[in-house]
Amino acid sequence: AYFVEVGAYKGQSACFMAVEISNSRKDISFDVIDTWEGSDEHLTGGSHESADVIHNTLYDTFKRNVKPVAHLLTPIRKPSLEAVTRYQDASLDFVFIDAAHDYDSVKADILAWKPKVKPGGYLGGHDYNGCFPGVIDAVHELIQGFEVIKFSWLVQIK
Repeated sequence: AYFVEVGAYKGQSACFMAVEISNSRKDISFDVIDTWEGSDEHLTGGSHESADVIHNTLYDTFKRNVKPVAHLLTPIRKPSLEAVTRYQDASLDFVFIDAAHDYDSVKADILAWKPKVKPGGYLGGHDYNGCFPGVIDAVHELIQGFEVIKFSWLVQIK
């Protein structure tokens, strides 16, 4: 099986997924894709301002945070739309989108990554809440039959 997380930030969800992959005892490859440059909301004055982004230390923080599970994941330091070209269509079992949260970025990520998920696999994303209306708008426009689990959306690809 092959999992991809698009947008890792400081690595909290990557650590969670890596532990669950390990606990499953299944043979699952796990790639984590990010520029580790942050998004507009992380810049000075942004809604989620981050000192790690402002001081360009985000990748170092990510590596430190995932160190206990580093052997279970492969970080790929590229923009989402560049990294997607590494994967064949219908080759991935699970893609989780949690990169930039503006409408245009979320829409581009969904359009780029959805074809990479094999039939029966899952496509999902985070921050489906009132904080980022662009996420909600893009998901509603492009995804049919999704379910919401806490602050995430999830759909099985047919």
